[in-house]
Amino acid sequence: MHHPEQDELDSHLLQLAISAQQHPARSPGRQLALTKLVNGIMRSGRLCHPQKSKFTTAVYENIYDEARQELLLYICEKIDKYDLERGSVMAWMNMLLERRFFKDAVRKIQIQQGLIRITVTDLDNLIASPQQSKNLTDILKECIESDPEDIFKNEHIEKCPQVNFQALVMQRMLGKSWKEISAEFEMKIPTVSSFYYRCIKKFSSKLKEYCVSNVN
Repeated sequence: MHHPEQDELDSHLLQLAISAQQHPARSPGRQLALTKLVNGIMRSGRLCHPQKSKFTTAVYENIYDEARQELLLYICEKIDKYDLERGSVMAWMNMLLERRFFKDAVRKIQIQQGLIRITVTDLDNLIASPQQSKNLTDILKECIESDPEDIFKNEHIEKCPQVNFQALVMQRMLGKSWKEISAEFEMKIPTVSSFYYRCIKKFSSKLKEYCVSNVN
């Protein structure tokens, strides 16, 4: 079925992409065209949603947000790579999203979730020596509970100091689900869980260092 409004959008996005390419890198003209291009893509509702059935809603939202953010960043930095001979702007976007940025985001989120689970198996690869005298879960729990620099406690959702990284880790270690945690803090699941994933990403190297220095 032919959709004139889709043709109109494709034509509009094409003009913006060509306009961006014609202006020098980092020039105001290019920045303006790219801003309009990104806004047009976001408003179109035509970005694909690959592998949606493979993940829970909360996990998928985190993966998709990460993938979309990286895709839009790539477009702004690499618009010169777009070749109109090879298809519409949306076709290029969706090809990049599906074949590259969604897969990259799945790997990133899976690594973060590995740290979230904080089990011996997940962290084995981080430790130089296979012989541990302490359980890694206990080490991490000790690290986050003691929080010597107060960094985990001070990392909180804006205007909600009680919803901090330390509190969320302790809840997760008790085996609580995101549904239970979000109900307790009276916040939406994606708000709490995406904040948590961002913290894991931010503090992962510090947690790894702590494990390595305290494992024996």
